[in-house]
Amino acid sequence: MNSESDDWIELLRRTADSVEAALAAFDRWRDGGERPDQYALDQVADDAALGVLEASSVGVLSEESGRRAGSGSETVIVDPVDGSTNASRGIPHYCISLCAVDGLVPVAGLVRHLVSGEEFTAVAGGGAQRNGTPIGPSGQTSGERAVIGVSGRPGADLPVWQVRVLGSAALDLCAVACGRLDAYIDLNSNHGVWDYAAGILICNEAGAWTGETSGRELFHLSHGERRGPIAASTPELAALLRG
Repeated sequence: MNSESDDWIELLRRTADSVEAALAAFDRWRDGGERPDQYALDQVADDAALGVLEASSVGVLSEESGRRAGSGSETVIVDPVDGSTNASRGIPHYCISLCAVDGLVPVAGLVRHLVSGEEFTAVAGGGAQRNGTPIGPSGQTSGERAVIGVSGRPGADLPVWQVRVLGSAALDLCAVACGRLDAYIDLNSNHGVWDYAAGILICNEAGAWTGETSGRELFHLSHGERRGPIAASTPELAALLRG
């Protein structure tokens, strides 16, 4: 990992630290935010993230506050709390997801579980780590014993052994990257880029297969566009899920 990569991870880590500190003092978990699809916790976390990122002069694309230009071509894609419905209901499965891109090319990503503190990181060409230890996918090639994560309502026709609906795309993708899940698929093509950007980079660097349900490019900087991310431990399992 070169010094520039170290700088990116350090910035993303400071951003996660700020969000974690803001939520440690937060006590209005069920309160709504300014939008119908938002919680107060999302806004508090977003303010904390922006306080760090804007001081660094990078551009920002956040689920909660949209896009802000920076001084150059780099943008940090931010989901301050991925799994905020889980958080609002006291389900301890949610995270911050951060991905730095240069243009549309991902260069560094960080996903931190905001309850356990477990942290996944990756830099382009530098592999992926969990708490600083290199990770890799399970290697599962068939659906017979595959356990996968999904977003949406799974039907009986999914050709896998078991399904988990856990409520955080970023954490599900990291679970694929480290072999806890064999695959992940968004059945409804309903995710913003902030939900999956860091997780997709972490999967790629760990050696998992990644793609999109309709074959579209996953990385973009539009607040309104939605995609259907897929990640699988092997191309064979990905082909099975894509039908």
